[in-house]
Amino acid sequence: MTHEVVRHLLDDYVAGDLTEDARVPVLDHIGVCAICRSEVDDLEKLAVQAAALPRAVEPPVQAWAEIRSVIERDARVERTVSRRSSSRFRAQPYALAAAGLLVALVSSGGTALYLRERAAPSVAVAPPAAATADPAGAATLAAFTIEENNYLREAAPLADVLEQQQGVLAPETVAQLKKSLRIIDDAILEARNALARDPGNRTLVEMLSANYRHKVDLLRRTTEMTRSS
Repeated sequence: MTHEVVRHLLDDYVAGDLTEDARVPVLDHIGVCAICRSEVDDLEKLAVQAAALPRAVEPPVQAWAEIRSVIERDARVERTVSRRSSSRFRAQPYALAAAGLLVALVSSGGTALYLRERAAPSVAVAPPAAATADPAGAATLAAFTIEENNYLREAAPLADVLEQQQGVLAPETVAQLKKSLRIIDDAILEARNALARDPGNRTLVEMLSANYRHKVDLLRRTTEMTRSS
């Protein structure tokens, strides 16, 4: 087998998925190729680290209780002040904050689960400096960077408006919304770092795009409420 063919089989070799006929020549090549031996060592270390991670990513212990409390409070406010338009306005963001937190938890949990699975032997290891760069991966990353800049340009003014107008919202609603945005931002950062290591990964690109859309949508709906006050 050639060096390039073996490199494409290293993930399966470490995972134990190769047939005996394929495993033997890969093993022989690893014995004489320092580059492939180094990649195998890295993959085996990642496999050990992945095995030590939890099998599921649970949301914060109090998250569901907080969501339930917010929704119940919203219902109480609607029942007691349904005839007062200003109170109705202040009640609506409670449900928005709860929904935003739920979306943030789903985004964060999905990102964490995917990255945990990527930490298993199937993770693409960055090639040595002497290796040829992947032009397809570079093109994917470059295309997403343009899309990412569009999301950032859209989110920035919305965040500014929310910061300026947050006085019309209840303090607990503001705190909940900021918590949701922090969770989404953490998920974006984690996935963005993973994409930098694996620039051709379309799943990471789609995941990042979804997280950015969630953030922009939450900001837009909240600022629309504050502007209509």
